[in-house]
Amino acid sequence: MSSMKIRGLVLSSRPHKEQDRLIRVLTIENGVLLACAPGAGKTGSRHALSAQCGTLSDFTFNHSRGFLYVKESEMVEPFRGLYEDIEKLTAAAHILEITSDVCVSQDISSVIYPVTICALFALSETQKNTSPVISAFEWKVMDVSGYSADLSACPCGKSEKDSSFAFSFNRCRIFCLRPSCLSEAGKYKVISIGAVEALRFFKRAEASNLFSFTVSDEVSDELSEITRKYLCEHLEKKYCKMDMLDLIKDYSICESSE
Repeated sequence: MSSMKIRGLVLSSRPHKEQDRLIRVLTIENGVLLACAPGAGKTGSRHALSAQCGTLSDFTFNHSRGFLYVKESEMVEPFRGLYEDIEKLTAAAHILEITSDVCVSQDISSVIYPVTICALFALSETQKNTSPVISAFEWKVMDVSGYSADLSACPCGKSEKDSSFAFSFNRCRIFCLRPSCLSEAGKYKVISIGAVEALRFFKRAEASNLFSFTVSDEVSDELSEITRKYLCEHLEKKYCKMDMLDLIKDYSICESSE
């Protein structure tokens, strides 16, 4: 029986047998690992906290008969701020779902790992709207996963001083609003120069400072629509956790107005 010590982010944790849990752990060195945490489903278990979904933990795994078992574990970061309200918790679940879907190899996992960790820290510590954090994460994940968009000037070369642009979902690039250019754009959304500059920042920023920015509420709304649509189209999946949160907010507003 061989053993391995490694730090990782728990992407999911589900019941296994009576008191165990099966966990999927994102690591830099080994991609996503599947392991059994014995007794983690039992209150007071030494693995109960470190095997929770969304926690960063240090693990010692034993390898036996082709499977990994948690021998020792210690929580490193619980991201306590995520549990302050349902918006942060929902946003974190959205991030973990995307991470789980795109980390299909060790190479991509090593790149996504710091982006996801920094995103969870940003959500945990922020006291403001979580939408810009989600947008930055979605755009960066698409960029490093091979779905990068061209955010340079419009091919016509006449858009340097324009205040609005068309982001083409068909061509994965921006165009100016001149009729001749829009005819090449296909399916597009008009966005402000502020939104374009934010997307450019997301593209070039390192994970450590990716979330160190501020935007207006108007630009935040633009970014949210662009990045979510781009993400869903390229991954061919409808990510609806944040939509469910919007429904809860709308319901609460209706209740308070009655």
